[in-house]
Amino acid sequence: MAKGIVALQKLREQAATLKKYHPDWSFNKIGKKIGCRHSFVSRWVRRDQACEPLHDQSRSGRPPKADAAAQEHIVMAAQLPECRTAADVAAKLQQDQHLSFSVTTVKRVLRQHGLQHLSPVARPMLTDSHKLARVKFAKAVLRRDKTSKRRWLNTDSKIFHLHKMGRPLRRWCSPGARGTVPRPKHSIAAHVYMGICYWGVTKLMFVTGTHKQVSKFVNPKSKRLYAGVGSSEYSEVLSQMFVPEGNRLFQQAGQWADKWQLQQDNAKPHKTATNMAYIAENVPGGHFLTWPACSPDMSPIENMWAWMEGKLHKEYQPKNVEELKDSLEQIRQSIPASMLHNMFDGFQARMQRVVDLDGEYINM
Repeated sequence: MAKGIVALQKLREQAATLKKYHPDWSFNKIGKKIGCRHSFVSRWVRRDQACEPLHDQSRSGRPPKADAAAQEHIVMAAQLPECRTAADVAAKLQQDQHLSFSVTTVKRVLRQHGLQHLSPVARPMLTDSHKLARVKFAKAVLRRDKTSKRRWLNTDSKIFHLHKMGRPLRRWCSPGARGTVPRPKHSIAAHVYMGICYWGVTKLMFVTGTHKQVSKFVNPKSKRLYAGVGSSEYSEVLSQMFVPEGNRLFQQAGQWADKWQLQQDNAKPHKTATNMAYIAENVPGGHFLTWPACSPDMSPIENMWAWMEGKLHKEYQPKNVEELKDSLEQIRQSIPASMLHNMFDGFQARMQRVVDLDGEYINM
């Protein structure tokens, strides 16, 4: 109940109560006591004397401006490519259906049906060759045994920022109370490599791109230190982390210790001849199928990165890069085994969706 209605209810009760205890008081005197007009007091005192309720009766309200059929038209129009705003939807309905609704009504109907006004997610553009490669990869995976994914170590890197760098969330407010959100000019970040498999998670390895961590390798062409991870540094990631950790995880599981495979994306430092030869010699099952370009949506580790980032900003408040590293390590240790099982057991369905969509992006 609104505050104004509650206050009005109290005034009615005060007027009736004063008249009961002071029957000789006039309506005008009671009105002065509670700050109301004598007509207000007269009305509600007489209702109380007649044993009628002092509260407002429930009302059905005005009928909705948009019936079920009109609401369906609004929802359908909102999903058209040319209708980007509620005003576009209202204009489209007026032009095609001769239905006149205000922008406010359109927004209310769309919200009631669970729609939100969001910006589309930017993704790399897929060419026809990209789509063919994605479908070819998915079909090759589907031809394999379903349990073969359990001998696959999925690896990747991610940059975690100390502060959220995305666009602030929208909220309703008055024009003069919009407020501000503090945002650093350059956010402190940690660049980390990690691998996941059905049986567990590798340790974290922080590399160039982490705050105040400079590469120790020189680019032979520019004669300068690498600004990011180069082939030589990735060789260290393979030899010091991925291969030893992969052997440990599969040996502890007692499964596929002599057949596990390494999966990596197609970044140039990853697929140099030296690194590919090292994988062939030191990984029992060698390299997994060549990963198609522009396909992060097909990799289960991307879901893991999103989960870790959400947990980082929701449950941790690191103040410097060391606390950021410690927070990421704590999150890594808290990854539930059930999540890993669901990710790898659902990989078949993920690949089938790629085939069904002819190589288009999937939402998994």
